[in-house]
Amino acid sequence: MDIEAIKKEVYKAREVFEKHCNHISKTFFGDFPSASCGPSADLIAEYLLSKGVQNIEYVYGERNGGSHGWLEIEGHIIDITGDQFEEGIEGVFISSNRDFHNQFSPQTRNDKPGVNGILRDPYNKFKALMETHA
Repeated sequence: MDIEAIKKEVYKAREVFEKHCNHISKTFFGDFPSASCGPSADLIAEYLLSKGVQNIEYVYGERNGGSHGWLEIEGHIIDITGDQFEEGIEGVFISSNRDFHNQFSPQTRNDKPGVNGILRDPYNKFKALMETHA
């Protein structure tokens, strides 16, 4: 899957979360996009992996007592929750520009992102919505 196809899926994912956050999981996404960065990144990573996307990393950093997580794919930052910050970025951010994300430091990288047991049910709901969302 090339970056344009990935972008299409990521924009669709943001729409699905906006419209169905409580259905997917009120616990993890009830205040979407606030406090939803890690779980939403995990669900998107799992979905993209199921579509054959490789080299996905989950990146996590801290700033001023808070934290933020996002995905990176071959130098492209994929972030659908950066707009939760007052001085944040747009709702869907797909770019190699690191200015905003470099504020979160130190950064921890996980090259095996995806869904663990607690997110399996929300992922199944998310995946079904992604596959039926036009």
